[in-house]
Amino acid sequence: MAIGLISHSRMDKIVMNIHPDDFAKEFIEIVDAHLERSYVFHRNIFKRKIDFKGSVFRFAWNGWNVFNTISNGEIEFESKDDCTFINHKIYFTEVFTISFLFTIIPLTMGGEWPLRLFVFSLIWLAYIASYLIGVYRFNSFISEMLIKVNLSSAYELKEESELG
Repeated sequence: MAIGLISHSRMDKIVMNIHPDDFAKEFIEIVDAHLERSYVFHRNIFKRKIDFKGSVFRFAWNGWNVFNTISNGEIEFESKDDCTFINHKIYFTEVFTISFLFTIIPLTMGGEWPLRLFVFSLIWLAYIASYLIGVYRFNSFISEMLIKVNLSSAYELKEESELG
């Protein structure tokens, strides 16, 4: 159960305008540039894969960035049966650990148990909200980057009058 609350993975079939290797290369270059602007300095790029790991507490100076709550992740392109898929997995271990450590507060604070239970619930509600927002924003980021690469590599269509 805890693994489901710490990580998120997804695989989608994609349609592209160019060869999968060229598409993957262009996609990874765009994502890598975005990761660098987001202060994610630990990145490894392979032929059709990028994995990354964020620095601890980078969210303190980085504002509202899609990678703030993500501890590490990977994005990979796979081809199977004449179809290309994008597979990505992200982990929220840093935020989960902080939330877990904060659960000490309601256990050690004074007061009645209803108040302690309320504080405990608030901590985990904040984590779950952070997780859900992080998953939604990352999936949206992947979709936007796929569209961006497809648009930048689109074939230029010629009008019928130009064709003859």
